[in-house]
Amino acid sequence: MLKTEFIEVLSVISNKLYISAENIMDIASKMIPANTFCIANLDIVSTKVLKSFNRDKVMLAEGLVVDNKESYCALVTEHAQGPLVIENNLTHPLTKDMDATQFVGGCSFIGVPIRNEQGEFYGSLCSFDQNFYQYQERDVELLLSLSAFFTNLLEMESTLVQLKNLEEQAAHVLKDKNNLLAVLSHEIRTPMNGVIGMTSLLQTTELSGEQMMYVDVIEKSGSNLLAMMDQILDYSKMEAGSMTLENSPFHISDIVSHVLHLFSAEAGRKRLKLYAIYGSAAEPALLGDSNKITQILTNLVGNALKFTEQGEICLFVQSYADSADKVTFSIEVRDTGIGLPVDQKDSLFRSFSQIHERRSPGSYSGAGLGLSICKQLAELMDGNVWLKDTSERGSTFVFAIPCAVAVQETVQTEMIQ
Repeated sequence: MLKTEFIEVLSVISNKLYISAENIMDIASKMIPANTFCIANLDIVSTKVLKSFNRDKVMLAEGLVVDNKESYCALVTEHAQGPLVIENNLTHPLTKDMDATQFVGGCSFIGVPIRNEQGEFYGSLCSFDQNFYQYQERDVELLLSLSAFFTNLLEMESTLVQLKNLEEQAAHVLKDKNNLLAVLSHEIRTPMNGVIGMTSLLQTTELSGEQMMYVDVIEKSGSNLLAMMDQILDYSKMEAGSMTLENSPFHISDIVSHVLHLFSAEAGRKRLKLYAIYGSAAEPALLGDSNKITQILTNLVGNALKFTEQGEICLFVQSYADSADKVTFSIEVRDTGIGLPVDQKDSLFRSFSQIHERRSPGSYSGAGLGLSICKQLAELMDGNVWLKDTSERGSTFVFAIPCAVAVQETVQTEMIQ
């Protein structure tokens, strides 16, 4: 029955994305120096304010419902083919005679539509300012990027509702679930790249220190969402059995150095010591999928940094020969973090399992896919990943992968006399 895992999984993803989207909306509302910023849902009769952000003056309250004929947000969907910008609602032909104008008072206004992929209207994204703020082109572009993002979030929510209604048709839905996760991942990625691209453009303009902080938060939130989408896409590929392996020469030290460099800034910000120890000086070139090995190590080190506030993260690297042409290497990731609840170790590598979320709700983000993906990737390469040790003094995760030794080609150089 579909009332098992899949519906719950999508619900978790949906909630996480909406929370992150709400944070992005809050920051975006602060970047546009107008008083009110809102998301409205429209049907054929009325407009409902789903979320509003007010600064000095409460111009719109969440939950407000008005007839479409008195809704500025409805003007966006009924009269504008694209963004609707009104410099003064007291003189603009669309708003000067509306009763709603008396309600909100004199203001400037901007609105962009939110549509689904069929072009039908879900609602609009709007901003009001009683001081007649003159909206800039970059404000319009930012709202359009956010509108595209919310279009896809709402589309996912609509898909989730349909899945719940079709709960009894579990066999059919389960057959399609992997493709659905891949499609959702792709559809969220496209507008999020637009949002991140806009933040890059904004960073090239003249911004105050406060505005630069807002841009950085948007960029970080967008990057976190993209990372979550990457995990969901990897998960769907492995569930569908479509994940493939590469086989090319690599050195373990190169992978370790790359990951250490990747996290050096974050470790420095948290004043943590991040380093590697090698159990053997000799290290042959190996054959395998270095990208997937890097992905496993990146995930384990990222988790260690997330849950460690003081002390260090140490990578202990060693290898041993299985035969003349085969080597198994292992990497231990040791941290001095908060450790793991002993009674929840069995669910550690399950998909969408968020162990620390139960202890500190809202403190740690993520979809709960990282360790599950690490385990599946390791097993795909005939290896394994496991929790070696955990306590209040920290945790140690280990993964081991068997690899063939790369054949060293002898290059003959012709001597010229």
